[in-house]
Amino acid sequence: MTDWRSEYLTSLQEAERNNPVNKDLVEACSQLADRVAALEAEKVVWQTSTNPPTSSENPSGKGIATTGTTDSGADQSIAQLRLDLAEALRSKGQLQSRLKTAEDELQKLRSKAKVDTKRINDLTAERNALTAKLKDRNEELAGKNKMLKDIQDENLTLNIQLDVTEQKAAKVAADNKDLIKRWMDRMKHEADAMNLENESPSSKNRR
Repeated sequence: MTDWRSEYLTSLQEAERNNPVNKDLVEACSQLADRVAALEAEKVVWQTSTNPPTSSENPSGKGIATTGTTDSGADQSIAQLRLDLAEALRSKGQLQSRLKTAEDELQKLRSKAKVDTKRINDLTAERNALTAKLKDRNEELAGKNKMLKDIQDENLTLNIQLDVTEQKAAKVAADNKDLIKRWMDRMKHEADAMNLENESPSSKNRR
């Protein structure tokens, strides 16, 4: 008679091949079947250990037959093998579950790493663009600072020239003022002299 668990697992595997979406369900059912097998094996071991071996005396009364003990020992060995097999299946199910969890986590980490890599590339490109802009801006500021320094130097030179020109203009104005004063004094002196000469004949006539 075919084992019902084998048929069940075979049908589940067939369903998995036809519909991969049910992979989690198939895995859960496989683990459940492994657990059931382990429980059945434990049950057999327990039943075997609780049933005392049967014995009978031989007709001479000098010994005890060991047929029941031998059968009981064989049953215990089979039950132990079944228990070991069930434990192995249970361990396999746990390892498969852990493997699936690890694979899922690895897939998540790979996806995250892919996203992080793209983000790093984008940030690197943005940083390079900003670095280039900053370099251009620094060069522009350096040029403007040089231009400003040149203008300040030129302005200082013009101020010095203006001061010199103003000093020259003030000196020329002072010289002109002095010259005009001397000229006016001379004209006044000459006018006084002429008036004095004009007045002299009249004085003589009155005498």
